[in-house]
Amino acid sequence: MIECMPNIFKVEPSKITPSKYISFFVARNTGNLLFPCLASSSTFESSWQEIHELGGVASQLLGDMHFATKQNDVLYAEFGAPTRCSILEEPDVRRKVTNVEAFPFERHEIAPGVIAIPTPGHRPGAVSYLVDIDDTNVLFAGDSIWHDEKKWMALSNKKNRPMMKNTLVSLREERFTSLFVNSSVKNPVYRIDFSNHVEKNEFLDELADAL
Repeated sequence: MIECMPNIFKVEPSKITPSKYISFFVARNTGNLLFPCLASSSTFESSWQEIHELGGVASQLLGDMHFATKQNDVLYAEFGAPTRCSILEEPDVRRKVTNVEAFPFERHEIAPGVIAIPTPGHRPGAVSYLVDIDDTNVLFAGDSIWHDEKKWMALSNKKNRPMMKNTLVSLREERFTSLFVNSSVKNPVYRIDFSNHVEKNEFLDELADAL
């Protein structure tokens, strides 16, 4: 694992190939979080011991069904951490994962210092997670916002573009200093930091204008 900012670790798969992605582990006094992004044949067992030493995992948080694989249940068996997602994504998540806890598709605190924020547009029930970490607020956007090794973008098809634009507008009201996405393991760009609220909103406006 690589600590990319205090208490946030980038977790790479044990066997790195261009088709695999990174996960994130967040160490917190009120319960450690895992934002997994694993293919069905992808694991990061080489990091398990370090995760145990940091206190294990309280919850696996999924942005949408694209992050659901049989590995979520493997992680549940190892750490006792249920897979959590929005109720709209639950039926598709349950096609691959047994230990699922679904929560309402609305902005609310799902754990101390962790707010689930509906961010539909890439998937109808997609959520992002706003996490208080020390003196910062970090948004984990899964793959709703993306970097393709060249530029940042909001991932949406033509039909769902109006929905995604509304999501980007709504995120202007949220205060976060950094944004993390589960990008390709070969892509060095997986986060963006903002010096102030205006800079963050300009970034969101640029994503919306590009849709």
